[in-house]
Amino acid sequence: MSDTRAPRQSLETLATWGTDNLRRIVAVDSQSDSFSETIPSTEGQRQLSELLQGYFQKLGFSSALDASANLVVVLPARDAAEDAPSLAMMAHLDTSFGTQALPHMEQISAWDGGRIDYPGNPHLNVTAERYATTQYFVGDDVLHGPGAAPFGLDDKLGMSEMMTLARVLVENPTIPHCALRLIFRPDEEIGRMAAVEGLADTLKEAGVTHGYTIDGLDPFEINVENFNAARAHVDIPGQRLAPAEGAQERLIGLRIVGVKTHGATARPEGHLNAITVMTRLWDQHLRGRAEIIPVWMKTEKLEETSADVWFQLSADDDDGLSALQGELNGLLQAELAPHGWKGARLTEAHDQPHRHRPRTDALPLALEHLSTFFATPGPAPILPEDSDHYDGYSNPCSIGPIKGDEESGHLRVTYRLRDFEQDNLAARKRHVRQAVARAERELTVDMADQYVNMKPSLAQHPELVHWASAATRAIGREPVLRPIRGGTGVDPFLERRIPVANLGTGYFAPESDKELTSRQNIARHVQWLTHLVQVVARA
Repeated sequence: MSDTRAPRQSLETLATWGTDNLRRIVAVDSQSDSFSETIPSTEGQRQLSELLQGYFQKLGFSSALDASANLVVVLPARDAAEDAPSLAMMAHLDTSFGTQALPHMEQISAWDGGRIDYPGNPHLNVTAERYATTQYFVGDDVLHGPGAAPFGLDDKLGMSEMMTLARVLVENPTIPHCALRLIFRPDEEIGRMAAVEGLADTLKEAGVTHGYTIDGLDPFEINVENFNAARAHVDIPGQRLAPAEGAQERLIGLRIVGVKTHGATARPEGHLNAITVMTRLWDQHLRGRAEIIPVWMKTEKLEETSADVWFQLSADDDDGLSALQGELNGLLQAELAPHGWKGARLTEAHDQPHRHRPRTDALPLALEHLSTFFATPGPAPILPEDSDHYDGYSNPCSIGPIKGDEESGHLRVTYRLRDFEQDNLAARKRHVRQAVARAERELTVDMADQYVNMKPSLAQHPELVHWASAATRAIGREPVLRPIRGGTGVDPFLERRIPVANLGTGYFAPESDKELTSRQNIARHVQWLTHLVQVVARA
């Protein structure tokens, strides 16, 4: 695009601006909370929105902050065509539950692709050879966290790129751009559409015609389709276990640490859930064994792929109990060993089962249900780690007590159902129901739809892809058109006929302890957005 202008600042200057912005916002804890009934669901999101408002005020832009913590920053058109579209760029304030605020990011100058040292997690082995998508960052100054938890590149990386774009437009007054609104919205991670219903009305009334969420994963990707999504709760009633007659018992607790990834990257990163490990253990070794009974399991609230599991052992004497405990440890270690280089391991349980909670057969029944689910013919693939590109999945993602009924000994298994086609999503729902129907005891299932594929709404707006592609080529890169293996929370905007596509931000391992990006990547994406607002100004 010969009629678009590059910022006069060097890539290094843009990298410095962008990195400074990222450091500032990852230090704020803005994770959302699905158990909260407020909007925003956490005060940290409001604090971040107020911090951002102060940043844009210093740049000279007017803004509005509503009661839901939606921040709208207004950039009037500059030297744009009279009938140029009015564009919204959006990022979400919240990070996924379990994200940790980060006062200090680690930096590797001119990364050579070798093993990254995560000071808070020596179990990780991230290299460019093991994880092919990280090869993009070789030679860059890589930014990462300590490895103990995600630090929020989803979507604070997109947020920092938008912040830096605004500074570029201030510092380069000869660069034209369309009428632009920079939007920072709450509670996207928990799908709380009510948080942006009023915002969608406001944008429609203001004449916004198009939008982009700056919330994608890969560098320079453009997304105009995403999963249809639903969740299923399967409640497992438990009956009291009778004590073993004439035997000694021992209750032992273990934590199965899986491999945490986003569903979008589960296959290349090798996702592993403790639920899957336990179901395999049940199928291959524990079903029908009275001397080793799994009696309680609870998914870690902050790290979904890990869980505490408690086992009741029965034997004639202490030596027999110790032998059983050694056997159990060996069986679990064997299941986890192939995934050890990714951080999977066995440790002591963190939580103690409540002493007044009855020991029931709810967990054996839940494992039998899960075994039936995996064995019942249905849509393939099932697990996210076997799913990629246009595949869907049916992920049994958590297990634990039923909220409000914690002392009963009953359990709830939650499934995350995803597919690009509604018919396939309906088949995944049927698959869960079929497994429930085959249980020996009556189970209850509750399902709810969460979000829909934006593809039908965007099919009439190919300009969103054309504009972003032209901007990509203006900086010497090629666009990558691919689906989002997730969602972007744009349903209220689409319902008001504001078409919103999604753009990549350029990072590795979303919502994972391995998260990383680079200083230069931020700069390159700021250049991309700078050309994009010029392309739209001439549309």
